[in-house]
Amino acid sequence: MPNLTFSKDKRLLKASEFQEVFDTNTFKISHPKLLMLAKFNDHEKSRLGLVVGKKNVPKAVDRNHVKRIVRETFRLEQFIQPIDVVFLARKDAHKLSAGDMTLLLQQSWCRLRQRCDKQEKKDA
Repeated sequence: MPNLTFSKDKRLLKASEFQEVFDTNTFKISHPKLLMLAKFNDHEKSRLGLVVGKKNVPKAVDRNHVKRIVRETFRLEQFIQPIDVVFLARKDAHKLSAGDMTLLLQQSWCRLRQRCDKQEKKDA
């Protein structure tokens, strides 16, 4: 049975880890409702950091819902090379239905994985 938890080794925890992705991101996936910044890491697992601000998603219940969907879709993704990803929710991201948000995230993860694979082949 696979481990379905989202443990600390799969998360960006420190401000310096977030800042490193902001400063040296290699990949950017943009959509009116979200932004993903990513870079390859030296760890054995891909890690996720979430930025869901009160300014863009005013209610705590909505922020938590967005974060829950992002974590779940990230957990199901498989990246060949470990990467650090920072997910930023944009204005009104919470107004998407759960199904639409999941579909948008799956498409975004797929685009990110394709870009990572392309970069991996280029570097090889």
